[in-house]
Amino acid sequence: MRCFRAIGETQHTAHVYLSADNLQILNDELSQNFRLSADDLNNANSHKQRYDILVKEPVERIKLQRVRRSFELIEKELAPNQELGINRADKSAWQMLTGKYNLLETIQSGIEPSQIGKTASSKTIDRTEMRQKVEFSEIMLISEVARYLGRSPLEIEAILQSTGEGIKNILDAINEYNELLYDVVIPRLFGLLYDLAQHEITEDHEVELVRLPENGSYSLMADPKLVVKDDDVEDGLVSSKSFHLDTYAFDSRPEQTLFWDLIREGAVKKLYFTGMLTHGQSEFFIQYVDPESKMVRSYYPDFLFEKNDGTYVIVEVKGDNMIDDPIVQAKREYAEQMADASGMEYAIIKGTDAEAHNFRFLLS
Repeated sequence: MRCFRAIGETQHTAHVYLSADNLQILNDELSQNFRLSADDLNNANSHKQRYDILVKEPVERIKLQRVRRSFELIEKELAPNQELGINRADKSAWQMLTGKYNLLETIQSGIEPSQIGKTASSKTIDRTEMRQKVEFSEIMLISEVARYLGRSPLEIEAILQSTGEGIKNILDAINEYNELLYDVVIPRLFGLLYDLAQHEITEDHEVELVRLPENGSYSLMADPKLVVKDDDVEDGLVSSKSFHLDTYAFDSRPEQTLFWDLIREGAVKKLYFTGMLTHGQSEFFIQYVDPESKMVRSYYPDFLFEKNDGTYVIVEVKGDNMIDDPIVQAKREYAEQMADASGMEYAIIKGTDAEAHNFRFLLS
């Protein structure tokens, strides 16, 4: 699905063709992760209608400060006999280093209904030896470290040999706990070889909340129950607070409810629904690093509103079960950085709070 994002600046309809085997795989994944089926997806848009969205001119613009960070790798001269902190002889330090990798089984008794009133007891058995692990040779170890650090294998062999532990002790430790190679050895070798200097530049940008479409309008499919047009707001003074587009198509009932609450709120001076715009349709986006793919992606928040004191608040509406999702948290981290640099605020509101009209913390 991510491939479809790169085909242009406007939305398109895609047809996906699957073999019977792949359809079964898709159904299994949808069922396990979303409690959906392929038929549910096929019927998802059956109740939706196509809308032509007009942009109101002059186009709304806001000023942002974007933070650009660059990192400079500074090579250091490696001193001999430097420790990596892998000392198997120090039992206490070794346990602190490797304890999180141990596999423990706990057996508890005295909690069955038939044993009520008896003293409960538990027994813990160390099952660490049952863990699957790779048996590294010296060549495998050197090759893996060289691959990550981008240095020649001969150089890496000399570096490992020059450490306080020596290559044999490092190899023995890694063969006991494979995780130490990636969690300890490679990162600490990197720290011995390089310093990382961070440079930060703050740049002023004036961005368009929406770009003028080439063909005069944007076209999209939306649920009529979640669509609000500018003429649906009877009070002209209230309507003038919002609608940089003539139509807002919301993704969910919580988004729509929050819109009505904010547009009627006296403390809100301007309100824009920005979540319906995507790549190429708006310059108001936040770049973040996807924690799963490690790729830089663009995130389009749901709302932007201006308070009467002239400050702006960026708002994202999320389902309660998605608040702690790693991708949501990554978006939040980068959005807060941009908002802070621009003198704005960033907030996530739970879908249940939005529906229950618990939104006033956004105004504080």
